[in-house]
Amino acid sequence: MCNSAKRPAFTLIELLVVIAIIAILLCLLIPAIQKVREAAARIQCANNMKQFGLAAHNCNDTLGCLPPSLGWYPGTGPASNTGWGSVFFHLLPYLEQGNLYKSAVTIGPNPMGENPGPNQPYYSSATGVGTANFIGANAIKVYVCPSDPSASGGLYTDVLFNYQWATSSYAGNFLVFGVVGNPVQVNTVGNYQGVSSIPASFPDGTSNTILFAERYAVCVSTTMDLSRANLWDCWLPPANLYGGVGHDYLPYFAQPTSDGNAIGPISLFQVQPTFGNCDPSRASTAHTGGMQVVLADGSVRMLSAGMSATTWWAAVTPAGGEVLGNDW
Repeated sequence: MCNSAKRPAFTLIELLVVIAIIAILLCLLIPAIQKVREAAARIQCANNMKQFGLAAHNCNDTLGCLPPSLGWYPGTGPASNTGWGSVFFHLLPYLEQGNLYKSAVTIGPNPMGENPGPNQPYYSSATGVGTANFIGANAIKVYVCPSDPSASGGLYTDVLFNYQWATSSYAGNFLVFGVVGNPVQVNTVGNYQGVSSIPASFPDGTSNTILFAERYAVCVSTTMDLSRANLWDCWLPPANLYGGVGHDYLPYFAQPTSDGNAIGPISLFQVQPTFGNCDPSRASTAHTGGMQVVLADGSVRMLSAGMSATTWWAAVTPAGGEVLGNDW
């Protein structure tokens, strides 16, 4: 009769050692996976922004000027019989969203009273605000950064009127797309109907001026008593709506507002602001180490989190005549 050797079993101590080793490996692996995911998200975000740069140049080359911050494009009034809306609305045909843009065709005045004339069709981003037909309720993938923790699927529900809006993780430079007073200061919005062009409107240089930057889709500040969404297709509400602060919903940074933090070096971008400590008047990013921007030459650049406020503002102004610092 053969003797069968007994198979030794794991002791409790050995089992605990194995579990501990696995736990340590997981602790090392999870941060690595998170870094890979963030790197992929940052690349996707940069690709989105690269498309904005190409679209802006395509607009400029095709129609002779950049879109306005909010208004008619091309042209400066209803008589141009073209389209009315935000800069992101006007970019739609150049971002492979031509069908969505065409779906906004309408006849008659939009909620702002803008009207090209009796029975004249035009494209209006404000058509159907608050209804299922509102074009601005469509979440656009290219307008959402996958790193933005506030995006919530790209949608936002208005707390006052229960309207549904689509958000953006990006914002345009108001000093480029709008018209401000001179010198640029708080509450000096001259006109939302900007008529900038490349390169004429950039004496500081297209490679030295920011065209688009990141901005949280929803930014909440408890100290400022503000909870504002960054809406890619926002129409500016009359003064009696939203407490007269409709500008906080528009997809721009460096826009003169009563908040006081949007103009000058004080407007330096925020890196990973926390809930309740996010200034809606300033650009903001969810990326570690800095913020990505699109320059007026169409390139995408990462700005260091340690960039000085002076260098930031010099890069925001298209015609300030400043010299960029060594941290550019």
